[in-house]
Amino acid sequence: MNSPTSSQIAFQTMACRSSARTRLLNGRSCLLQARAWLLSLFSVLAMVALSGCGFKMQGETPMPFSSLSINIPQNSQFGADLRRSIRAASPETKLIEPRDMVVKASDIDESEDAEDKATIDRIKAAKVRKLAQARLEQIEEFRGTRIVAINAQGKPEEYELSLRYTFRLVTAKDQIILPDTTLFALRSMPFDDRVVQAKEGEAATLFKDMQRSLVARILRRITAPDITQRWQTLAKLTLEDDDEEEETVARVTAPGAVPPMWQNPSLTPSPVTVSAD
Repeated sequence: MNSPTSSQIAFQTMACRSSARTRLLNGRSCLLQARAWLLSLFSVLAMVALSGCGFKMQGETPMPFSSLSINIPQNSQFGADLRRSIRAASPETKLIEPRDMVVKASDIDESEDAEDKATIDRIKAAKVRKLAQARLEQIEEFRGTRIVAINAQGKPEEYELSLRYTFRLVTAKDQIILPDTTLFALRSMPFDDRVVQAKEGEAATLFKDMQRSLVARILRRITAPDITQRWQTLAKLTLEDDDEEEETVARVTAPGAVPPMWQNPSLTPSPVTVSAD
């Protein structure tokens, strides 16, 4: 029997190595394909689970009216965040702002002072009401702190921060689209009187977080399907000139500037002076 030559042995060795390398590459390829398939399956299952619990990815949610005015000051963080969110959710809805209004000489009565700021603001507000199909009005905003736990020495150990916000949505004719709606936000914060300044900063951060939460909740409320239905009902009544009178609300003037963060309630209020009587 002829023994294999050295060249045959070398060829067989290279063939075995090549076969082993091919099997290894095929195995890795199968493993990667299986891993990708499992990731896709988990992604689908996760989306199904989130859909079942009511989760919805943020995106455009157009509002039914083409123009909107907001009486929250633009120079406040809260007002800026809310406007930004509305533009992102409903880009076709134009925001009508008083600062964009131009006051002409013909708009001012002869008995009025053309240099008076109150007169100018009143004329601009009237122009906004005329141009905006709907108005988002701030009715009330309240920030507060409450001690919820004290230590053995009777000093505050934990605070509860609260933010209450009331708003409504009305038409240019003061008809109610969304009645006065109040939203609440609460946060708990441990307190240490040895680092009061740091805790004041932490409270400011928590109030900012609550404001962002309120912006998201307000946006979800004013873009809800029932708002569209209500708007369509009011529009239909206007077109048909129905004798049925819709409930209206009294107009509100623009509230004072939303308190900036450094005007949040103090965690160390001044002591109350008790009268000897």
